[in-house]
Amino acid sequence: MAVLIVLLATFAIAVLSKQILSKPTTYRTCGHIAIATMFTFAGISHFGLADDMVAMLPAFVPFRYGIIYATGLIEIALATGFLWSQTIPITGILAIAFLIAVFPANIYAALNAVDLGGHAAGPIYLLFRVPMQVFLVGWIWFFCVRDPASVK
Repeated sequence: MAVLIVLLATFAIAVLSKQILSKPTTYRTCGHIAIATMFTFAGISHFGLADDMVAMLPAFVPFRYGIIYATGLIEIALATGFLWSQTIPITGILAIAFLIAVFPANIYAALNAVDLGGHAAGPIYLLFRVPMQVFLVGWIWFFCVRDPASVK
């Protein structure tokens, strides 16, 4: 839930700044800034909440802390990629693939009521998490991957 709040709040601030400063910034750029901020926030949280995030992985998974730290670094790298115009489309594709790849950890955490980010609610949490993941993938596709010239 926190990542969604960070995403939407950052987008609102970017759009408001665009209006107040009368800058020729596009809404697409505001979307890039918002998703970059969200991935930065999520990536940093892997270091501050590592113990809790390790619980999202089954005990049989080796190197659980290493995986948590590596995925945090990947999220920070993705955030950086969203800030360079040349890398935004490929970063978007990689970010979508990343979100799909890590989603099973969210399912495991919800099914095992891991006490982190709403997962403690159990499987019912997936009723929120699944649409949120779809929303994030859609956001990335809309603002970062699709060709804006293709929209008529």
